Amino acid sequence: MRDFCFDVAFGRVEMRIFSCLNGLSILASTPSVFFPSRLANFNSFPMSMFRDINSMDARRAAFHNVGRDQINADQVNFNISHTTTEPLQLLNPVPDAAYDSIQGVSECMEGTRQEVTGKIIRWIDGDSDQPVCWLNGAAGAGKSAISRTVARLCEGSNRLCASFFFFRGAGRRSTITHFISTIAYSIALSIPATRPYIEDVLQRDHHILHRSHKRQFQQLIVEPIRLAISSVRPMVIIIDALDECDNKQEIAEFIDIVACAFQGSQMPLPLRFFFTSRVEEHIRSKFAASPALDVTYCLNLQEFSADNDIRTFLRSRFASIYQQKRRQIGSISLPWPSQRDLNELVTKSMGSFIFAFTLANFVNDGSDLPHRKLQTALQSHSGLDPLYTRVLDSASHSHHFTRVLQTIIIITTPVSITDLAFLLQIEGGDVIHALQGVQSIIMVPENDEQPVQLLHTSLQDFLTTQACSQHLFINPATCHLSMATDCLSALTALTADYDDIIYEIKILQYAAQNWCHHLLSAVTEGDGVYLLSKDDAFVNMLIGFLSGSFDPWMNVIIFQIQIKGIVKILDSLLQVGIIQHCINIESV
Repeated sequence: MRDFCFDVAFGRVEMRIFSCLNGLSILASTPSVFFPSRLANFNSFPMSMFRDINSMDARRAAFHNVGRDQINADQVNFNISHTTTEPLQLLNPVPDAAYDSIQGVSECMEGTRQEVTGKIIRWIDGDSDQPVCWLNGAAGAGKSAISRTVARLCEGSNRLCASFFFFRGAGRRSTITHFISTIAYSIALSIPATRPYIEDVLQRDHHILHRSHKRQFQQLIVEPIRLAISSVRPMVIIIDALDECDNKQEIAEFIDIVACAFQGSQMPLPLRFFFTSRVEEHIRSKFAASPALDVTYCLNLQEFSADNDIRTFLRSRFASIYQQKRRQIGSISLPWPSQRDLNELVTKSMGSFIFAFTLANFVNDGSDLPHRKLQTALQSHSGLDPLYTRVLDSASHSHHFTRVLQTIIIITTPVSITDLAFLLQIEGGDVIHALQGVQSIIMVPENDEQPVQLLHTSLQDFLTTQACSQHLFINPATCHLSMATDCLSALTALTADYDDIIYEIKILQYAAQNWCHHLLSAVTEGDGVYLLSKDDAFVNMLIGFLSGSFDPWMNVIIFQIQIKGIVKILDSLLQVGIIQHCINIESV
């Protein structure tokens, strides 16, 4: 009976989805009618028609005919008003991707990493003819801190052209979608002479932000730089953590795009590109072959000993801890830690700055006296995974600990304590209590409205890889299904003024935009299909949502999101429906 109800409910909305997609194709000046087999065509959707749109009101309206300024598709209504927009704003940059973002990690501690930063600065100054530099190293080796230090030094000497710091799970910072446009925006501000050329491109080609990455790069970055800069001293673009970009194929292709810009041109390009990443195959293979191989200066962090720098860092942090908590450590003889213990900690770090940073946080987390926590750390195995295990095992596991941790790990963009509490339907105090014992590995803000963030993405890798986390393993399929459940639960709880309430509450906007993503991720991960087939409560909730809340939800996402995002959501919903229908058939 449940399976029949799902098929009926999904069948009712399926044609409305197709009608909406067809209406969107008209709105985007795409003449063809779209059906499931053609949904992939939306990847190259022209969306410049949105460039001057001030508002789209899709609330409480239904219509059936196409008009000039109003596009109608079944239960979806678009009311479009036009306004004059500052050309650069059309680039829609990612504001927190720059090196000096308030959400950024720290720079290198003064007096550390001088050998590697010195080599990078000499490369920038022309020590090498190669215009591209790739700094690679293991997770937690300090690549981002080095990038920020180099960026600050370049800005101080008026050499910094732009910077973009990818970060997995941080919304737009984790995708390539607004990457090139953000770089172009930064260039227009840092080199004012390029601004007229960039604005001219935006005004001449309303579709430029939806062209190929190669064309965007050429017209928004290369050509303005060549036309505006006559100096022989090159500027620097810093791009950190390529491996944190979700779009692996596209970011790998971007490496080739950059390399090709320095080949076969009679007019030199006064730019240097500094990249960092882990040694992941889709990135390594590009730098190991032409055209990137021919223009790249490679630096491997393993070739630079970090032991002395880690020792300097730990000595400074422990001195600070001692000063802060002298009354608690008063009976301990100085130096603290002893030289022997300090050397042992350096050995355990194995060149990982994130290990040293996390270890110091662990000792100072307040759950026990610092000198006792230090002894616990000394007794643990070397490496980051054992330290993560120690922190999580010793945390006071509150009733809500697992749900809060899973949500932080799996959510696609960081959210606040207030939003976490709303989504999980618990009190803000419960969220804070759940995170009390893990503040050495998760950044918990003092303000309930600021986002909760992982200290380092290696924690996500650890928890979602069973071979590493073992009994602490977080099953991605289970987590995504839980997130889809929480999102739908929050949405179905709304009654009157559905869309007005969503516009006022940020986490509800997230739920409206991402429940399909989490559900599709659940059924395409490992044993997700099996989990969904056994979860009667969720399927019944989904049936109720499709039957009673589909239309107001559609109005909300159309009001909030660009066409390409809407199509992606609807495509996910169609795929979920097809998968669930297959489950129903198999269970007959």
